[in-house]
Amino acid sequence: MRLLIVPQYPTKMRYQEWWSSEFPKQLSKKFEVKIIGEKYPFSKSITNPEMFSPISQAIDFENYQINEYMNMTLWNDDILLLNDISFPGLFSNVLYHKKPKKCYAICHATSINNLDYFGHVHDSKWLVETGHSKLFNKVFVATDYHKKKLNKWKNTVVTFLPKHEYTRYNESKLYDIINVSRPTPQKVDERLEKIISKRYSNIVRKTTSTWDDYYKFLSQSKCLFISSKEETFGYQILDSVYNNCVPIAPNNFSYPELLPREYLYENDEEAFHKVGNVLSGQLRVPKIICQEKIDKFYDNLIGEINAV
Repeated sequence: MRLLIVPQYPTKMRYQEWWSSEFPKQLSKKFEVKIIGEKYPFSKSITNPEMFSPISQAIDFENYQINEYMNMTLWNDDILLLNDISFPGLFSNVLYHKKPKKCYAICHATSINNLDYFGHVHDSKWLVETGHSKLFNKVFVATDYHKKKLNKWKNTVVTFLPKHEYTRYNESKLYDIINVSRPTPQKVDERLEKIISKRYSNIVRKTTSTWDDYYKFLSQSKCLFISSKEETFGYQILDSVYNNCVPIAPNNFSYPELLPREYLYENDEEAFHKVGNVLSGQLRVPKIICQEKIDKFYDNLIGEINAV
């Protein structure tokens, strides 16, 4: 049985970079895997750190995948897994013309998310995304929060997301408070971060060029302060916990499915109080609430694919 994986553009230092190798590695244990776009000539140019993916390169990559796919001969038992249904959102269109019997997609975010990149055209983009969702047997999402947001899609299944199998660090603490989110209005509340910095110490940001450096930076820090205005999963929560850094996040979006209530804040005062508890040692590194489901992600994904 062949599984056609359609990966995202593997933006450096974004989760889709390690997904591009980890998904084929894990899923090849159960399927004959073919990666659509594997031979694409990736550029080594540095991308804008504010962007989830470089727009022009991601569009070009999907066009390359479309051409490769349309020139393929499908087998009767082929299964297709699209790793991102909505960005750039081009590949799904070919499934109207050429479609295996079993198709699945992963949805990370949609145009109706708060401050989404497509927010300025979300009315039309949302209709496109909803139409595309009907092409798939199932659409996999990371959290119940995201599933509820997509309440018009009747085929969503919560699978959570996989962890990155990396070396975990336990470094000496060099920083009090850090933030590793993309510097965009969706991911950073500048007003709140200025107040936190004034009350305690400046929130540190650091550019890292390797995963090891990124994880070491987390491990060298006492508190990861998150001020996002939207999140459908939250990889940085996992990254911080696995590297001995205490996350403090809003009591909203997907975060309550990852963290106990003690690590979540409702308002400014709770944010100040909880950051202070981390810095004083009263709050230790928590356990991830859905850790067991994250650990079994690939097994659960395979089960959902084989269930239809």
